[in-house]
Amino acid sequence: MIDLIWTLLDRAGEHATLLLVCIFLFAAIDAALGVGAILPGETGIVLAAMALADSPLHVALAVVAAATGAFLGDHIGFAVGRKLGPRLGETRLIKRLGQDRWMTARDFVARQFWVVIVARLMPGIRTLVAAAAGASTIRYRRFAAICAVAAVIWATLWVIGGATIGPVLLQIVGRYTIPSLLVAGAAVLAAIIVQRRRARVRS
Repeated sequence: MIDLIWTLLDRAGEHATLLLVCIFLFAAIDAALGVGAILPGETGIVLAAMALADSPLHVALAVVAAATGAFLGDHIGFAVGRKLGPRLGETRLIKRLGQDRWMTARDFVARQFWVVIVARLMPGIRTLVAAAAGASTIRYRRFAAICAVAAVIWATLWVIGGATIGPVLLQIVGRYTIPSLLVAGAAVLAAIIVQRRRARVRS
């Protein structure tokens, strides 16, 4: 199984241009309003980065592609938030994603520059930060600056992490396949149990 993954990654690495386009799209779609909460783009970015790991130039271009995609994707959320304003919080989409996430995103937007950047990197609410910024009174220049810095940090973390740590983890899994699968299965099961218990408490 691991050998098959390595083979697929090697073959994918032969199509660097296509992978860079995919990374851009993964990042843009992930950053768009709420999409990243449902379909996280980090998985695709990490896999693509692993396939490009043999070329430092391609890895650097992948960071640029991911950052550009995230920057543009954030602008989609910002534009929607600016158009709908506070009404966005009452839409079906926000209710589906979670009012608590929306309120947290709004709280972060009202804080200092670096706090908003950190919020943009946090799973669960990061894809709502741009929309919350658009729905607030924040100036576009401030948002664009925050968005640019956060996009570069986010892209660098996931692309470089995927290109450097990803292959190492894959080698470890290859050596300890069965134990790794058991641990992963136990972790997933524990996460599901915890999530269901939290849902029961809230209800």
